[in-house]
This record gives sequence, structure tokens and C-alpha cells, in this order.
Amino acid sequence: MNTDSLTHMRSQATQMATIAEMFAKDASRADWLTVDSCGIHADFSRQRINRPLFDALLKELALLDVAGKFARMYAGDVMNVTEERAVLHVAFRGTGTAEKECELAQAQLHSAFSLAQDIRSDDSVDAVINIGIGGSDLGPHMLVKALRRFCNGPIVRFVSNIDPADFDEAIEGLDPQRTVVVVSSKTFTTLETMHNAERARAWMQDAGVNWQDRFVATTAHRDTALAWGIAPHRCLEFYDWVGGRFSVSSVIGFPVMVAVGEEAFQEFLHGMAEMDAHAVQAPLEKNLPALHGALWFMNSVIHQLPTVAVVPYSHDLGQLPAFLQQLVMESNGKGVESSGTAVAHATSPVVWGEAGTNGQHAFFQMLHQGTQVVPVEFVSTVVPMGHDALAHDLLIANMFAQSEALAAGRKGVSSHRDFPGNRPSSVLMLDELTPRRVGSLLAMYEHSVAVQGWLMGVNSFDQFGVELGKELAIDAAHSISQGAALTSQTLTHPLMNWFLEKKRR
Repeated sequence: MNTDSLTHMRSQATQMATIAEMFAKDASRADWLTVDSCGIHADFSRQRINRPLFDALLKELALLDVAGKFARMYAGDVMNVTEERAVLHVAFRGTGTAEKECELAQAQLHSAFSLAQDIRSDDSVDAVINIGIGGSDLGPHMLVKALRRFCNGPIVRFVSNIDPADFDEAIEGLDPQRTVVVVSSKTFTTLETMHNAERARAWMQDAGVNWQDRFVATTAHRDTALAWGIAPHRCLEFYDWVGGRFSVSSVIGFPVMVAVGEEAFQEFLHGMAEMDAHAVQAPLEKNLPALHGALWFMNSVIHQLPTVAVVPYSHDLGQLPAFLQQLVMESNGKGVESSGTAVAHATSPVVWGEAGTNGQHAFFQMLHQGTQVVPVEFVSTVVPMGHDALAHDLLIANMFAQSEALAAGRKGVSSHRDFPGNRPSSVLMLDELTPRRVGSLLAMYEHSVAVQGWLMGVNSFDQFGVELGKELAIDAAHSISQGAALTSQTLTHPLMNWFLEKKRR
């Protein structure tokens, strides 16, 4: 977005009436700020936006040719310009016109479904442990929790942290002879993942198990996995045109396939495909991912609000904030534009959150009366996920009340009891928490992230910021294993020496 447009929008924002005042002046506000698509009812009417700013954002989306960009993505054009790669996670949903890649993706899914069914029908398997981190953990972990009502296979546990406590907890109570381990790593070299994989291999070997019969790999580097010892028929492959945080619809979703079965996972993919089609076909004023992305951009860049709280009023969606932390911040947490020039405005907001109603008794005090204004994204479902319909009604009542209180506020009898209001929020209501609807929701967030990146001028599909810490960790790990000080002065040199001295005592 050019500087003049941004300056104009910020000027509009400073002159804007409050949310309550805008509701009072425009009886149709909820109509033009509500979108229904793919089983999701999205109410954006309590955002800090008026009609002129809404129209200005639509104009920017039109100038960007958002639908055209999605069409290019689906066709396999190079959208990850810094790494000169296509961005084709949609191929696993059967979306797009990149025929070769779509055929490859479907063949990979077929292999994954076949192996997952073998494991599901194997009476000697009680549990599956997925070892991965980042995109190889967050998406599958979130999905297994979200779709717990559809889980009818072996139990699935997740190990992501190199902290030994994580692995110890995952194997607690499990029999290594009745467990399958999935090593999920795009490169098959990630330090944390491979160390935990070594621990899992030793755990099985110590129990006399032929570990190769119990290990599965999901990776973009098949040769590396085979060299590590994975059996060829148990090595599931995907390609570098699938980014890690966009990979849950690929074979990275293998533990979900084992948990819920092929039919339910296919429904999940169908839901994603519905949203893929909506993103290129719907007019901008009713295009859910385009509007969602534009509003997140508006809050971060125009209103200059640096964080957003994602609060699912759904126990089963409790892992959604963690998933979105990576999807949003790893994608758009950039300081340079795609061209390499410095960005002159904010980029990714800090994403955080906790399930409601728990969050109400933790951080909502700050949301309502704190000095920082934090946009809130509420997510829930119409159909209850448990067996207590009254409890679900109370849950939804709390969510509606929180959105109302944030926007409207209230004048108290003293300043301590004042609620300033005019604090923005959105509400996303799924018809039901089914595989198809969860697929639509996640695809919406994927496409929203891309829209935010295009508006910000950054490349949402690389993540070079992850690399430096990894490189330095290897050097630090070598020093610790040798029990020797770092060979060169660093900013953490004194800390490293202190730690080594404590280990020697």
C-alpha cells in the first residue's frame, strides 16, 4: 500500500465516531459488516470501521487484485519470491490448475491414507506419538483436539519440545511394543525433532522392538529420512512448495488421519476446498478471507494496535491461538518488503489468547479497562460440543456479552468502575465443529494471512527469521557437550561460562 493511501486511511480513522455511535447512526451496519460463507457466520460490525474506511479497504483489495493473486497461487506461479518457489498447499485440497503438482499431492495423500488405515486396523497398535515442531506439530495437534469427537483410532500424543519432560510425559503409560512413532520434519534435520526421534528409537530398541516396523516419516527430504533408517514404504513425502505452517492438509496431517480416519480427513479437505473456491469467486465486499485479512491489517497498520487476542469460546478449539501464532507471526513478522526495502509501517500483530470462559478470569480485566486497546477475535459454534445444552448457551451468552461490553462500555459510579468501550472485536460462529467446518476455518485463516501480507507488502511465505537462532543453537550445543567455553566472545559468553561451571560442580 502506498504512503498516500495509508496516510489518508489513518486520517479517516482519527476522525471516526465510536463503535456505539456508528451503530446508532447506521441501522444497516450489521448487514454490510457480516459475511456468511462455508458454514461460518462472521460478524465484523463491532470493529472500528465506518463506510468510507470500508470502501477504501475494498479499493486497496481491488488494486491488489486479490482474486487474481489467489488464482496465480493455485496455478503454481512463484508466489514465494525470495525463495523462488510456488505456494501450493492448496493442491492437497484438489484446488487449482497446477495439474502436475495436484497429481503429486493426491498420490501422496493416497499413500498416507493407506498407511494410516493399516495402523488403524492393526490390533497391536494402541497409540501414536507424533514428533515434530512448529508446522509439523501445531496444526495436527490442534486438529486432533478440535476433532476429538471424531477420533476413533489409536490415541495420538504429541512431542514438540526438546525439554526432556515433554517426551517423558508423552510415553508415560505407553507400551513401546504397541506404539507407532511419526517423525514429522520437512528437512529431517531439525535439532529438537531429531533428538526426540533418537530418544524414541532408543526407547523401542531397549524394549526389544524392531523400531523400523514402528516408525513413520513425513518429510520433504526423503533421502535424508531413508539414510536415518526409515523404511521406504513408511516414508511419506511432500515438496518444498508446501510451507510448514501451511502444511496441515498435506501428509503432515498423517497423525490426524490415524486418529479420525480417511473419510473424516477428506471432509476436512473438502471444507478447505470450499474456502479456496470462495476466496477467488466471492465479491470483495462479501469475501470472507479478504475482509478478514483487511480488518486485521486495519487494526495493525491503520489503527496501529500491536496485538490481537484470539479467544475461542470452545474447549475443543483451545489450541487455535497457538496454531495462529505461528501462521500469522511467522508469515508476516517481517521488517522488509518483498522487494527487500524496509517496511515503513507495522507488520504482523502479536497473536495470543486462551479459551473462553477461562480467559475472562485472567486477562479480560486488561482488555476492558487497561490502557492498551487489544482487538479480540471470538470463535465458537452454534451446535454444542458437549452433552449439556444449557452450559453451551451460557458459554455463548458470555461471549456475546464480552463483545458487547468491549464495544459499548459503561459509565460507572466512579472512575474505577468506568468501562471506556470502543474496543474492537469480531465474532466467528461455525455451524458446528465438524471436520468440514474446521477445514473451512483454517483455510480462511491461511488466505487471510496471505491477504495481510499483500497489503503490508511482505512475503508471507518465507521465514528466514527462524534460521539465525537455529545456527547459533548448534554452536552453543557443541560447547555445552564439550564442557568448554565458547571459542569466541559473544553477548552470552558470560552466561555460557556460568552454566558450564554450574554443570561441573
